[in-house]
Amino acid sequence: MKSKSKGIFKGKIGADAKTQDEATLAKLLKDHDDEGFVPFHMPGHKRNKNFEYLSGVQKMDITELEGFDNLHAPKDLLIEAQKRAAEFFCVKESRYLINGATGGILAAMRAMTKFGDGVLIARNCHKSVFNGVELCGLKPHYVMPAYFEEYGFYGSVMPEEVEKQLLLHTDIKLVVITSPTYEGVLSDIKSIAALCRKHNALLLVDEAHGAHLGLCRSFEQSARNLGADVVVNSLHKTLPSLTQTAVLHICSDRVSVGEIDRALSVFESSSPSYVLMSSIDECIRYLSSDGAKTLDRWADMVDKFRRSTARNKRIKLFNGDREGRVFAYDDTKLVFLTVECALSGISFMRLLRKNYKIELEMAAANYAVAMTGAGDDLNAFLALSGAVYELETSVRERYGLVNINNVDIPQKVFEPYQIRGLNVVFAEFDESAGYVAAENVWAYPPGCPLICKGEVITTEFLHHSLLLYQSGIEVDSEQRAFPNKILVVAHDPSI
Repeated sequence: MKSKSKGIFKGKIGADAKTQDEATLAKLLKDHDDEGFVPFHMPGHKRNKNFEYLSGVQKMDITELEGFDNLHAPKDLLIEAQKRAAEFFCVKESRYLINGATGGILAAMRAMTKFGDGVLIARNCHKSVFNGVELCGLKPHYVMPAYFEEYGFYGSVMPEEVEKQLLLHTDIKLVVITSPTYEGVLSDIKSIAALCRKHNALLLVDEAHGAHLGLCRSFEQSARNLGADVVVNSLHKTLPSLTQTAVLHICSDRVSVGEIDRALSVFESSSPSYVLMSSIDECIRYLSSDGAKTLDRWADMVDKFRRSTARNKRIKLFNGDREGRVFAYDDTKLVFLTVECALSGISFMRLLRKNYKIELEMAAANYAVAMTGAGDDLNAFLALSGAVYELETSVRERYGLVNINNVDIPQKVFEPYQIRGLNVVFAEFDESAGYVAAENVWAYPPGCPLICKGEVITTEFLHHSLLLYQSGIEVDSEQRAFPNKILVVAHDPSI
């Protein structure tokens, strides 16, 4: 079951000199400002230096001017930039995303399906996938990943579970998997991709947290090179690029590039940020030239940190390589398990912030996640190591474990897109069992749904969501009335 992918490297790190000598988008933007063009066009700051609160970023912030191309109808500059991205990531085509992986996921789902198609979704997918189901008028079927009740997070999606659903629901035209998860868990994408081809379904992989995968021999392989049809990467999560920057990769001939581009024009802003596009361009150029040293150093620091905490007895790091419920694991995610000490994951995160000025990515009842990235340096790892050591030696042991039991997938009564045509009302949350949910409820992060619209509200869901909320986890609903009320379909609750 374990992955054998480490040591297999695919990536164009170390591009030829000609590519690197081309003017970068950032330099072109700077040169344009230096030349003193008078801007009677958007945006309204007019690149005026007097707006100090913009911190100088306005000097690079333009609209689609002559010589700077148009992301939605590229002819030269941005065509070449996206070709460079595709070559670097070893894929058929790449597209810049300036509103994060979310825009890419929505566009991919729209381009890869038709209204009324069945779609198989891993239940731990990000909320953007569930929004895509509703917006595209799809009929969702679900595959439940393995689960760690002792920690409260998901393991890998098993290929045999995917095939079971593909055999059961012949209307499935698209499969959507998140790999890696927020906690670094990877699924067997190669096997799942083969099953999708066997059953004539497309495979979309939300690899937002894994843009670095496959770019260093110490990292696991990327879904880009394992048979997925479309992969979405968030550059900003782990690589040196600005927030909201991401890339959509078309990896096979089974997907229409034209349909992808048409969908992107719907879900992406018609005024894409040149600041963000220049960040993507610079990030890929940097990785192409100097990335090998940076990524190797990052991987080495992660490895040393993991070895330094290997003997911890109270605050341990999750080790996916030792777990049967995990196919493969992204070691760059540092998941601190607090099940054996008198701290919740949330308390652990708050202590690191309050006493050590260390900010973690997220926390839950029994664990907390420190996301490492290409920009981390040795001082950052030393600070984290010292803080964890002090807490490890000072906190008490925990006696008795509070399991976070998973909730079974509720019965589906309506397709999500059908809810808009129904009469809906607010119900008291603690009295809503038996009603059909008219909104999604999720824990964020990581943004996985606890219940989806169209599903029957169960007492199990009510208890589970309130337990998470009372544990300090941010639980929310689309109408933002949780935990007091929930939007439901107005009908006889005795289902």
